[in-house]
Amino acid sequence: METVHLKINNIPVEVPKGYTILQAAKEANIEIPTLCYLKDINCIGACRVCMVEAKNRRGLLAACAYPAEEGLEVFTNTPAVIKSRKTTLELLLSTHHKKCLSCVRNQNCELQKLAVEYGVDEDAFETEEPMFEVDDLSPYIVRDDNKCINCMRCVAA
Repeated sequence: METVHLKINNIPVEVPKGYTILQAAKEANIEIPTLCYLKDINCIGACRVCMVEAKNRRGLLAACAYPAEEGLEVFTNTPAVIKSRKTTLELLLSTHHKKCLSCVRNQNCELQKLAVEYGVDEDAFETEEPMFEVDDLSPYIVRDDNKCINCMRCVAA
């Protein structure tokens, strides 16, 4: 099996060729947040929360979609990465129906957890919240587009 060697937060990591930066980080027990990623199903970088910085690369990279490369040096918590994640979360929340306290996912919500972790201002971007009807015709699935963040998980699944 062919492998690649890279560093994540100055920690040497060896992973099989074809792994993404996110998969390599998981192998090294390094946490990179995601909202759209579904293992073996979805790695499209839609949410942009998994952004990381790499030495000698222009701009930030989506860790869930960018391949681990030989000699790559990745940093997961630089000021630019933290600012990017915070801004992305604020933008996601700008059109999100913020009724967290009465939501069935309260305290068990990935978006809510990340918003708290990054000290997000949920009203950083003032917009009109669109209002959609809740689709509860199925006894098994309730689709509330008022809370949708366009992560594309439902489409991938």
